[in-house]
Amino acid sequence: MVKKAVFFDIDGTLYNHKLGVPQSAVHGIKELKDNGHFAFISTGRTRAMISDELVGLGFDGILAACGTYVEYEGKVIYNIDLKKEIVDKAVDILRKHNVFCILEGRNHLYMDDDNSSDDSEFSVKRFKNKFGEKIKPIIGEELYVNKITCKLDKLSNFEEAYKFLEKDFYTIYHNSKIIELVPKGFSKAKGIEEIIKYLGININDTYAFGDSANDIDMLRYVKYGIAMGNSSSEILEMVKYKTDNIENDGIYNGLKQLQLI
Repeated sequence: MVKKAVFFDIDGTLYNHKLGVPQSAVHGIKELKDNGHFAFISTGRTRAMISDELVGLGFDGILAACGTYVEYEGKVIYNIDLKKEIVDKAVDILRKHNVFCILEGRNHLYMDDDNSSDDSEFSVKRFKNKFGEKIKPIIGEELYVNKITCKLDKLSNFEEAYKFLEKDFYTIYHNSKIIELVPKGFSKAKGIEEIIKYLGININDTYAFGDSANDIDMLRYVKYGIAMGNSSSEILEMVKYKTDNIENDGIYNGLKQLQLI
């Protein structure tokens, strides 16, 4: 039997904050593994942001932070930390242009305090409630950072700030207020390229499930890219294979559709 490698985005694919992880997805991943195939998380979240609950579903490895971190069976294959001068420059420029930034690393998240009343998913209050001691200030110690998430408000001038940052980063726009800065040369596709090379898996035996902007490279790179039913219109138009919404057993039905379970 040829072992297939299946890569799963987290947010909007495996998990959403209302539903959590659907039981059908849990069963699907177990069946996939029982059939002898590889299952990997492939996410824009950094390793510090991935819960034990998700890891405990039986994944063989984790591709985190848009391909800047790769782990297999608990062993770190590689981890790319941004150079200190690049981080310092980015923080300085983003602050000057009123762009709130979250520096996301393998072990910690670094951010300034925010005294606003914002209670969105990316508010400091929510991050502190969710990640606790993993949150650290952007001062006073060495920062280990894979990528940066920017949160914009009406005073932000991200376009101007990015003119000074585009040499080192490319952007992923999630919406008008949330933008990721990812080191140039890295993406979810890069993470997949590295892990299949490490394990000797043929690209023709690769599959990926995703739903949003930072999944585009991944879905194009693998042989079988599967769009969740709740995907953005851009994804749905681009991808050949489609499954149901996360709420309607999208992972399980997609694995069935492709005869992986």
